[in-house]
Amino acid sequence: MFIVAGESLIDMVAAADGTFSPVPGGAPYNFARALALQGVPAGYANPFSDDLFGSLLKKTLEESGARHLGAISGKPTSLALVATDERGQPQYSFYRSQVADRDIDPQVLLNPIQSDVTGFHSGGLGLVPPDHVLIVEAMQKFRNRGALCTVDINMRPQVARSMNVSLDDYREAALTVASAAHVAKVSDEDLQHLSLSGAPQVSAKALLQRGCKLVILTLGVKGAWAISAEEERFQPAARVKVVDTVGAGDCFFAGLIASLKHQGALRDLPDRAPSGAVLAQALRHANACAAIDIGRKGCQPATWEEAVAWRES
Repeated sequence: MFIVAGESLIDMVAAADGTFSPVPGGAPYNFARALALQGVPAGYANPFSDDLFGSLLKKTLEESGARHLGAISGKPTSLALVATDERGQPQYSFYRSQVADRDIDPQVLLNPIQSDVTGFHSGGLGLVPPDHVLIVEAMQKFRNRGALCTVDINMRPQVARSMNVSLDDYREAALTVASAAHVAKVSDEDLQHLSLSGAPQVSAKALLQRGCKLVILTLGVKGAWAISAEEERFQPAARVKVVDTVGAGDCFFAGLIASLKHQGALRDLPDRAPSGAVLAQALRHANACAAIDIGRKGCQPATWEEAVAWRES
């Protein structure tokens, strides 16, 4: 099982008429759903609220096949207001004070009862101080148990500012988490927020120097790279009609991890990166997962069968 920790929230998505629709979201939460739908057992560790939105989040998670490992909290569900621009790119405003998903019991992560843990994933708002401290400690625990640790850096500087966290502290926290992971996903925009200068393909390699075995660099419509010390593989982005891009990166990363598992490459990844041919196949599958999600409203991850059919069509 992959244990996933990080934010779950309700995206209040703006419509053209000014109304809002509640949609389950949060990058790690989306990843857990997407991974389960790709046939990889996944468990989500953060609490859900006992309010109506919390019930919706729990129901949607479990319908995807993922398990909820956390508690039920009396605190409210975290919210994000989401509006999309003319390119379908989401613009977010977050409400993160005294919310359920941050009400996590550290022992759920530090002393998991599952004996079949193969991986641990986090990212997103879990990298904003002080929340990153628990994530780093959990990664170190899971690494010591031989589990694969992955992170989606997914920088949100506006959230850090709203929580009175300096961008320097946020940047250092994100890099600390990345240094504890075996696999890191990062975008060209993330690299700028991390102050890793230079061409993205070059600056992403700084994460290898910090200890990652594999870096996944996403460039939006320009495609994506898988970069290790031995290999660099590129995958052009699929040309699809964009409904919106909400959750596309989460589905991409989950699809990549699922493909590596199906190819038998995950068990070796804590020690060494996969071969170029394996990475190329994983990128193609991840690309299919992202393309399917982009063609749907909100984050609606593909199943393994859907992604395989799309990839081979």
